[in-house]
Amino acid sequence: SSGINAEYGGSIDDLLSAGMNFAIGSEALKDVGEGISGRLVELCGRHKLAAPLLNRVMEKCPNTLLAEDKGQFASLLKIIKQMKSIDDSDLCTAIKLLARTTAQSPQARKWVVKYHILEALMGLLEDHFVTKTSTVTATAILSNAALVCGHCFLDEGLCKKQEPKVVDLFLKHAKAEKGLAIQQNAAIALARLAQASVPLLERLRETRGLEVLHSRI
Repeated sequence: SSGINAEYGGSIDDLLSAGMNFAIGSEALKDVGEGISGRLVELCGRHKLAAPLLNRVMEKCPNTLLAEDKGQFASLLKIIKQMKSIDDSDLCTAIKLLARTTAQSPQARKWVVKYHILEALMGLLEDHFVTKTSTVTATAILSNAALVCGHCFLDEGLCKKQEPKVVDLFLKHAKAEKGLAIQQNAAIALARLAQASVPLLERLRETRGLEVLHSRI
């Protein structure tokens, strides 16, 4: 961010404010979305306009993804670990972008596992995430967290390393009445876990999760 600040000649907040003004009704963001998304993630949690601008970029540029860059994923992990002290919208936006990226990039899914982002997201799901603002935001955070996990569970080797308690975690969310998206995303994660691992499939049967799975997918 210091590099941008020096080049721009103003504060980061001024630059983000100018970006928001530029973004209103502008189609030009489609050309720059992927190039600036990672930098905006790095600014989330420190500058209040970073998340709204990143959301605007994602709206204008549906193909916006994180670059396969170690620093950007480190920034995401920091945001997730600081979830109790940062604004919910920052966390929600960052995980939404991560979900979009892991849907398309096998390398991104590897980074999520390698840099313990998957662990952090599962911890967030375990805590049920008590939001400071709105239930809608909390539901979106949980839904996208489950979606990222489901993307990572495309790796059968990763699934086989999971303990049976992971079934209980995703089954809890598949059953919950938080909204259709979180239920479906948790069910998809469960299905991939059960398909890859016999012990996890057995745990799903023991907990009568197969009936829930069939009703959600």
